[in-house]
Amino acid sequence: MRTIILFTMVLFMSLQGVMALEPVREYAVKPDEFGIDYEEISITTSDELTLKGWLYKPREQSSKAIILSHSGNGNMADLIEIASNFVTLGYYVITYDYRGYGESSDFTINNNFYMYAQFEFDLNAAIDYTKRYLSRARTIHLWGVGMGAGLSLAVGANRNEISGVIADSPYSTLEGIKSSIADATGQNVLLPLGFNRVAIEPEYALKEKGQNLQKVLFIVGDEDEIYTTRNIRELAKLKRGATVFTVRDSNYRTNFTKDKHKYFEEIASFAR
Repeated sequence: MRTIILFTMVLFMSLQGVMALEPVREYAVKPDEFGIDYEEISITTSDELTLKGWLYKPREQSSKAIILSHSGNGNMADLIEIASNFVTLGYYVITYDYRGYGESSDFTINNNFYMYAQFEFDLNAAIDYTKRYLSRARTIHLWGVGMGAGLSLAVGANRNEISGVIADSPYSTLEGIKSSIADATGQNVLLPLGFNRVAIEPEYALKEKGQNLQKVLFIVGDEDEIYTTRNIRELAKLKRGATVFTVRDSNYRTNFTKDKHKYFEEIASFAR
């Protein structure tokens, strides 16, 4: 009996961290350790916080830039490999850390939250930085995973400068993802209150805005019980011409690592 109780407690504790925000302040590794050309940058938000960012540079000058948004678990050091793939496609790449993450300004994070509405300010600030300091970039795309994917879709639909989004396992609405997480894991995540739905929820953003988006690529794992193929295909219907890449035997945690070659082929096709 004691063993069963202990197992149940361990399982419950592990489920509590399944979809929680998990900010990591220290960078386990930096791009220059892999021989990648990059620059450390500072991004100022509309509410006057400072975000840490890394600007990756292609070998030749380019008119393309892409901004990467992580899932809220870890920090931007987790995106070095995916960033390097975009660099080989000729993009300037900007990664950044949300407030409360990495070396960005302090912000109290309650680990029971799925996301904070203020993260929208952070992505918008990264877009503003790109416009200001990469004036040669005529094409600006967004890529995100999990929470960062939904945020990229919603913010991208609201910004005329953004012409394309790659959304790896995005949420559609916050109440919808809360329900999916509860059904799949038993975890009850907290959500922001009093936010603008069109600003941070892809379903409403794509219904009301998004005419600027010339192409959208959705990525989903066929074994994902949280970001399900059904939900993402329904979301994709809201954007005419959107494509869906389904990763076999995968979920949001493994979509990139499951078959990196195929994943890279899909983003290369998107980048053409």
